[in-house]
Amino acid sequence: MLFRSLYKDQTGATSRNGLQFAYSYHIHSKNNKNHFGLGLELRAIQFALDQSKLTESLGSTDPIFTGAKSKFAFDAGAGAYWTNGTTNAGVAVTQLIASKLNFSSDASAATSTAKLYRQYNFLMSHKFQTGDDIFIIPNALLRVSQNAPTEMDFGVKFDYQDRMWWSMNMRMNQFWSMQAGLKIKNKIRLTYSYDFYLSPASIFEKNSGANEIGLQFDLSKK
Repeated sequence: MLFRSLYKDQTGATSRNGLQFAYSYHIHSKNNKNHFGLGLELRAIQFALDQSKLTESLGSTDPIFTGAKSKFAFDAGAGAYWTNGTTNAGVAVTQLIASKLNFSSDASAATSTAKLYRQYNFLMSHKFQTGDDIFIIPNALLRVSQNAPTEMDFGVKFDYQDRMWWSMNMRMNQFWSMQAGLKIKNKIRLTYSYDFYLSPASIFEKNSGANEIGLQFDLSKK
């Protein structure tokens, strides 16, 4: 199965524009109770810096201000997934190539290498049925990143017929979030979430919360 997506992500003084291609291959056991999945991705990324937001913290003489405002790079990822319909487990690695992003025009002045460091993700969830078509799904995620603190996410999702759901999630010492979603005619998913940060997302953010609205279209033939 092949997927394609365009995305834009902005955090503080940094932003990413990307094009992603992903391929997945599925294996089913003979009794059809266990399902395995393998996935690969390739993405093209434009990573940009808003240098005006960095002047106050770095000063105008920092070497980063003598270089380019954006860089273009390629990267890749891979993952594996298993489910028996009730329990799910998976592992994924992103930014496998660890592409370099040197914004300074004087590479000899840099004290460390700027690049997309690898991230290792481990996830697990379990589905409990509490009524007719009503499920409670606790989940956990462990993310290990090079040169960054390890992150742990915990959450629980309440699902009705896979058409309406509500969830709450927490990342230890960082933020908690609430999300609600609705599926329309098996083709459209509409979601809303609110994130409340226990500490500022960065020194460039003045507010302590974030609102997110999602709209997903299923274009597959059924």
